[in-house]
Parts: sequence; structure tokens; C-alpha cells
Amino acid sequence: MTRRGTARKTLQVTSPPKPLAKTPKKAQMCRSPNIDKQPAKSVYTMTSRDFQSDTNAHVEVIAENLKDFCCINFFQAAIMHNKHLFRGRTVLDIGCGVGILSLFAAKAGAAHVYAVDSSNVLDYTEQIVRDNGYVDVIHVIKGSLENIVLPVEEVDIIICNWLGYSMLFQAACNSVIYARDKWLKKDNGIILPDVAKLFMAAIEDNKRKNERVEWWNDVYGVNMKCVRDFALSEPSFQLVEPKQLMSTQFGVKYLNMYTATKKDLQFRCKYMLEMQRGGHMDGIVTYFHVFFSKSHTPMGFSTDPSVWRTHWMQTVFFFDKSVYVKAGELYYGGIEMCSVGDGCNLNNMELSLEMFSGDPSQLQLEAEMRWKMKPHAAIINDRILEKSETIAEKSDASVKNKIAKDEKEKQHVDTKILLAPKKNDCSPKESIAKTVKEYSVTNVPTSVEIGNYSYPCNVVKRNKKVKNSKKG
Repeated sequence: MTRRGTARKTLQVTSPPKPLAKTPKKAQMCRSPNIDKQPAKSVYTMTSRDFQSDTNAHVEVIAENLKDFCCINFFQAAIMHNKHLFRGRTVLDIGCGVGILSLFAAKAGAAHVYAVDSSNVLDYTEQIVRDNGYVDVIHVIKGSLENIVLPVEEVDIIICNWLGYSMLFQAACNSVIYARDKWLKKDNGIILPDVAKLFMAAIEDNKRKNERVEWWNDVYGVNMKCVRDFALSEPSFQLVEPKQLMSTQFGVKYLNMYTATKKDLQFRCKYMLEMQRGGHMDGIVTYFHVFFSKSHTPMGFSTDPSVWRTHWMQTVFFFDKSVYVKAGELYYGGIEMCSVGDGCNLNNMELSLEMFSGDPSQLQLEAEMRWKMKPHAAIINDRILEKSETIAEKSDASVKNKIAKDEKEKQHVDTKILLAPKKNDCSPKESIAKTVKEYSVTNVPTSVEIGNYSYPCNVVKRNKKVKNSKKG
């Protein structure tokens, strides 16, 4: 009922909403034919469980990569300061993410940019490309490199942030090598970046070691030493201060993406570290330098502790027991970084190291460690598998053939990696390095194994008590 004196209001009939206009053909993104067959899920409808298998689509991960100002500024400067290399060229962006590098290439004048990624992050990339007005230049392709089909037979430039922790762990080197052999022009193709070098140095970090490793010895009055071994077997990705470095740096791996193969993504070599100050060496630290050699001016960046922070930070490998060192002492040995299992899986790698000191004729074993660069839960399963595999392989004739093959390869290994004396008159430190080199080619009954190499010498562990005759 209505109040007296007022008229009843008539209801307004609303018309149905008009359908949204279809995206014009020019604004449609390039899709690989193999992707249409697979049920794709939009990033806007992903659940928390979906992000566990596709972490690159998470906003926090995207922000962490974009806020790496040292890395992003390097790519921006390398592209924008070399517009003559990109103008009118065809560019392939591997692992493009939200397409920040593709946008740099488009602004530099590239004719076509193919942004490839297998993550649902490309839903963001498509919208970002539209909002910036580069739909006709940047073509987004979803899928892995092995399954996609590029509209062109070859590209002029490959851009990719292919670096990982310790340069190789979780890196995209495999993808760059595959794309280089399949699409990059043979004569004048360009890879950005193209050169990287990995370094190692001794480090003193007792505070972080206690927080990460020794803390498990007594947890609220409970003995949890069994967890300590697993905490020690995984490296720590952290920021290192320059004052924590104790030795000179030593380059252990040089990688050139124009000539690199999958075999080059695993290495073993000798090293030598000269201590610059005394103290307790708690482990070693690794970091890398990156360069773009095709630039008309030197371009590069570094993850060295003395420069700006990157999202890779530095990788620290703690020893089981700290080593007391003095300034001027030499420490040397072998270091090896390889993938676990068959093939070249850069997401499952381990690093092993042996460190010696003293006169080469009477070496002292200071540390012998192996670290697995992956989560602890996976280490437990692998150790169980390794024990079962070793039992089965003892009676396998193929393993014996493999060992015999490795022994033959050992004889052809170059032993000239150690530091050579700069002057004709060798100092005592340099004479030790020269003596180590001579001992590595002589035949002495006793020897020590470093990685897959055998070094003839007499090894004595430090702090080993020698029984002396009692005085009368």
C-alpha cells in the first residue's frame, strides 16, 4: 500500500548488457600450435596449490626479479646503448617473465621480438604489452623451447637472464644452448649476455654458521645433531660483507655461450688460495661476473660482495670444522661442480671440495666436503637411492668399463691450472706451487684423491697426535 497523496513509482526496465567487442586481429597474441591442445589455466584463476608448481607466476617472485636493480639496469643499458645492434633485427627472449627485456628490445628498434615462457605469467605479459602499445612488435609464445614453433627460421639476437646461483645452479644455460643451435644465425648472431666467470674465496662467518648449522646441537635442551648433517650439506644463499673474505679470489670456471656445450656446464679443476689475513676459515664463498662482449663499450655486472646486491647474493659453503689460518699461507686442492644423475640437470647439482696445506711432500688435509644444492627433503631420498645403487653397481661389468674409461681420460687432463710464478726468481710461496705441479706428474707409491684425480703425496691430517717416546 502507498501513503495517501503519493503516487506509485513505475519500475524501470533495464536492457541486457551489450557483449564485449572482440579483440582485433592486430591485438591477438602469437600462440604455439601445441599449446592449444593442452588445457591452459589463467593466472587470474590460479590457487595457492597451483602457484607451488608455477612459482614464476607469483607476484612476489616477479617483484623480486624486477627489483634486482643491478641486473635489470645492466640489461637496459646493454640494449639501449647498443641500438645499432637491435634496430630492425629479430629477437628471441627466453624465459621472458613479464617481458621487461622484450620491451627494452622493442624500444631499441627491434622489428620482431618473440617472448617465450612456459609459465602462466604470460597472462600478465600479454596485458603489459598491450598497455605499452607494442602488440605489433612483441609476440608472446607460451610453451617450452622444445615444443614451440617460431614463425621464423632464424633470429638475430637471443636475450636471456640465464645465470643462476653460483652461476650454474638453477640456470637456463641449457635453453640458451638449444635455442642457439636451432635458431640463432651462424655468422653474426648475438647472445646477451654471452660471457661469465665463477670465482671462489675463503670466508670467515662464525655467526651465520652458528645460526644455521651449530644451532641444531642443542634445540631448547633437545639433542638434534642428526639434523645438523643435513643443514651442513646444503649451501647458504646470503649476503657477504667484504671484510669477511680472508683470501684472494680464484677463477674456477669460464663460460662462453657462443661455444659452450652441455658438457661445459659441469667442471672440475684445481685451485689455490693465498690467505690475506689470519683467523678461522669457516668455509668458501662463490660469486660470478657477467659480461656482454659485443657492446661497443665494456658492459657487465658482478655478484661480488663489494658491489650492489643482486637476488643471487653470494653462495656460502660451510666446513664441518673451521680451519685456523695465518696470513700468507697457501691452501690448494680440487673443486668439482656437477649435476646429480644422468644428463645435465642444473636444478639438481652438487659441489665437492678438498683443501690441503703445507709442503707438497707432506700435505695436511684441512677439509673434505660435499654439498647438495637442493632442498633437504630430496637429499634423504637420494642418499637411500645412492646406497641401493652402489650395492647393485658393484657386480655390474659396465661400471668397471666406465672406471677404466675415466682412468684413460685422467691422463690427458691439463695440469696447468695452478698459479704460475710471475717472475723468474721464485719466491717460497711460488716454489710450493711449482712443486705441487711437479708432484702431480711423478709416480710415488702414496697418493690422495681430489675429485676424480689422483695426486701423489703423503697426507697427514691436521692436529694428528704423534706418539713420541717418553723421556727418561
